[in-house]
Amino acid sequence: MLYLCILFIPPVYFVSRDKWGAFALNAFLYGLACLCVLSIMGIMVAPIFWILSVGHAGFHFRREMINKHAELIATKIAAQMRANQDPPGMPPRISK
Repeated sequence: MLYLCILFIPPVYFVSRDKWGAFALNAFLYGLACLCVLSIMGIMVAPIFWILSVGHAGFHFRREMINKHAELIATKIAAQMRANQDPPGMPPRISK
């Protein structure tokens, strides 16, 4: 559902994430694309603005997913490191 939102109405993605600066830029690009579609002469230019709008939303979505993935990996590694720690008073283990 989020992919469809990004593909067809990208400004709504930023509203749902409360990113108002990115929303303003994306709404401007998407608005230009819509205005170009309404005019006969600008219909050839409209896909450029639409692609810029979708690319902007897609870039932010991908960056958000990468950050979530990195946090998940960091949490798992931290838990694994805590589990592998020696109890206090024990000599360090020697790995072979």
